[in-house]
Amino acid sequence: MTKKVFKYLFRILAILLICLFVYFVYISVWVKNFNTDQRKAVENINANFYQTFPIIRDPNGYFGVIATVNGQYTDTLLFDTQASTSLAKQETLDRYEAVYWKRKPMPTFNFYKQVYFSKLYKVNDVTLGGCKLEGVVFTSVPKDNGMYNALYRPVLGRTIMENMVWKFDMDKNEMTVFSLKNKEKLEQETTGFTLVEDGVNNLPLYSEQTDSLNLMLDLGSNYDVIIDKDVYEKLRQHHVSRKYVNFRREGLTDTIAEFSGITMYCNGVAVPNCVLDYIPSINKNVAGNIFAGKMNFILAGENLYIKQHSDTLLNDFNGFPALGLGINIRNGSICITALEINGPAEKSGLMLGDKVIAVNNGAVSVDAMFVSNGKLEKYIQQANSLTIEIERNGKRQTFNITRKSE
Repeated sequence: MTKKVFKYLFRILAILLICLFVYFVYISVWVKNFNTDQRKAVENINANFYQTFPIIRDPNGYFGVIATVNGQYTDTLLFDTQASTSLAKQETLDRYEAVYWKRKPMPTFNFYKQVYFSKLYKVNDVTLGGCKLEGVVFTSVPKDNGMYNALYRPVLGRTIMENMVWKFDMDKNEMTVFSLKNKEKLEQETTGFTLVEDGVNNLPLYSEQTDSLNLMLDLGSNYDVIIDKDVYEKLRQHHVSRKYVNFRREGLTDTIAEFSGITMYCNGVAVPNCVLDYIPSINKNVAGNIFAGKMNFILAGENLYIKQHSDTLLNDFNGFPALGLGINIRNGSICITALEINGPAEKSGLMLGDKVIAVNNGAVSVDAMFVSNGKLEKYIQQANSLTIEIERNGKRQTFNITRKSE
C-alpha cells in the first residue's frame, strides 16, 4: 500500500515538474520574442539620426522627452531603465487609440508588492523629434494597481531605451538621442566619459562608509541611492540616520533610515552629497534618477558612460523634507503618507493617514496631479514653515509646522 502511494505521489510530482519546466520554457521564449518585437520598433531609425533636446526633468527628478503618439497625441514620456515595458494608464491608452495586443503570461510584481498579469497594448508609432518608433507596446495600468496614482505621465521602458543611445549632458542641460548602430557617433559622444560596462544593471559604487557595492541604475526611481540591509548595518555603526515612517499601502508601512552627505565613487568619478535610504520592504541596492542627475551620463544599450558634473555643489533634491512630512495619494485620498520620527510634523500632532484639505490656507494647490508630479513635495521641501488643514475621523483640524532651528 505504501509503495503504491509513493508511486502515485512520485508521478504527480513528476507531472508538476514537467509542467513547471514547460511553463518556464514558454516564458523564456515569450520574453525573447517580445524583446525581438520591440527591437523592431527602432529598426527603421536611420543610422545617421541624431537629435538634441533640452533636458526635461520634473520636480520628482524623473527625466523625460516630448513625444507624439499615433501622429496626433502629444505627451511627455518619462524614462524608466528597469521597467520591462513602457507603461500608461488605461484611459491614456484609450486616448491614444492603442490596440489590445495580448496579456503577459507571467505575473508582474509592482513597487507596492502587488501581483498582477499585465494587459499589453500597441500603438502604431511614437515620434521623438525626427525619429519614429513603430509598434511600441505599453502595459496598461488600471485603477486597482498601486502604481496608478504614481503614474501621472506615460513611461518609456527598457525595451525601447536599450535599443537607442541617450546622452544626458547636465552641464549643458541637453539630451542627445541617436541610433545605437552609429558606432562612429557613439565614439565621438563618449569622448571624455568613463565606460561602465553593463552599468545599467550592475553599477559599481564605492564610498569610505559603505565599501564596494553593486546597484542597478533605475531612472524610474525618484530616490538618490537605496541600500540593502547589509549596507545599512555598516552605515549605522558610524553614522546617525534620520528615520521616518512611510505608509506605502494598506498593510505595508516602512520605517526608512536616511543617511546624508556621503560621497560615492564610480570608476573614479566622484558623486558628492548623496542621500542613502534603507527601505526594508525593498531591501535592494538601487541608484535612482536623483543620483543620475548628479553626473553627466550616456545610456548605450546596457552600458553606461559617466562624467563628473562640473557643478559638484548642485543639489536640488535634498532627501526627506526638513519639516518631516510627506503628502501623497493613498486609497484615492490625498493624505499624510510619511512622518519623520520625532520630527517637526509629528511633534505638531500630525498622524499618518490624515487627509489633507489645504496647505498654507490654499496658497498652494492640493490636487492629484500636483501631488503626483512632485510639485507639492518640492514646495514642502523649500518651505521653512507650513500651515496644514487636515481631516481626521470626520473632524477638521489645523496644524502649524516649523523647521528645527539649526
